[in-house]
Amino acid sequence: MSSYYDLLGVGADADFEEVRRAYYRKAQLFHPDRYAGSPDQERRRAEAEMKALNEAWNTLGNSEARRRYDIELGLIDADGEDGELGDEGPWDDEEQPRPSLFRSRGLRLAVALVVIAGFVLSAIGVLWPADNHSARWSATATADLRSAAINAGMTAPEADCFVHAITTRYGPSDDVDRAVIQQVADACR
Repeated sequence: MSSYYDLLGVGADADFEEVRRAYYRKAQLFHPDRYAGSPDQERRRAEAEMKALNEAWNTLGNSEARRRYDIELGLIDADGEDGELGDEGPWDDEEQPRPSLFRSRGLRLAVALVVIAGFVLSAIGVLWPADNHSARWSATATADLRSAAINAGMTAPEADCFVHAITTRYGPSDDVDRAVIQQVADACR
C-alpha cells in the first residue's frame, strides 16, 4: 500500500504549503465534476481517487493527525523523537491558514444578491406602470390624427402604424418636431 505522501507526490519532509499545493494539483485532475460525462467506470475511478486524496489531505493537512500517521509509518518514534528525518521533525508547528470566508460564503452571498436584485427589478418592471401617452389621447383626437395621415397619402395600415407610434411616444398637447413626424412616417411606409 502506498502512503499518503506517495499519493500526493511529496516527500515525508514536505511542509504544509507543499502538501497543500500537491493536494490541490491532484484534486484538479481527479475532481468528479471533470468526469461528469465520462463512462461510468472512469467516473467511479476518479471518485475513488478523489476520496483517497481527501483522506490524505485530511491527515497530512492537520499537524496532529500527520504526527500520528508518521508514527504509524515509523517515520518518527512514539515518544516524539524523529526516525530517519532528523531532529526537526516532518512538520513545522506553524498555524495553518484558515479557509477564506469569502470563498465559502462570499460566492453564495453574491449569487443570492444577484437573484434578489433580479426579483426586485422584475417586480418594479411589472408593477410600475410605464408612462402610456396613448391613454391620454381621446378617440376623436386619435381618429383626427389617422385621417390626417391618410390625407397625407398613407395607406390605412401605414396610418395605423403612424398613429400608434405617435400616440405611444407623445401626449396630445406635446410639441412634436416636424423632423420626428417625418421619421415616424417614413418608418411606417
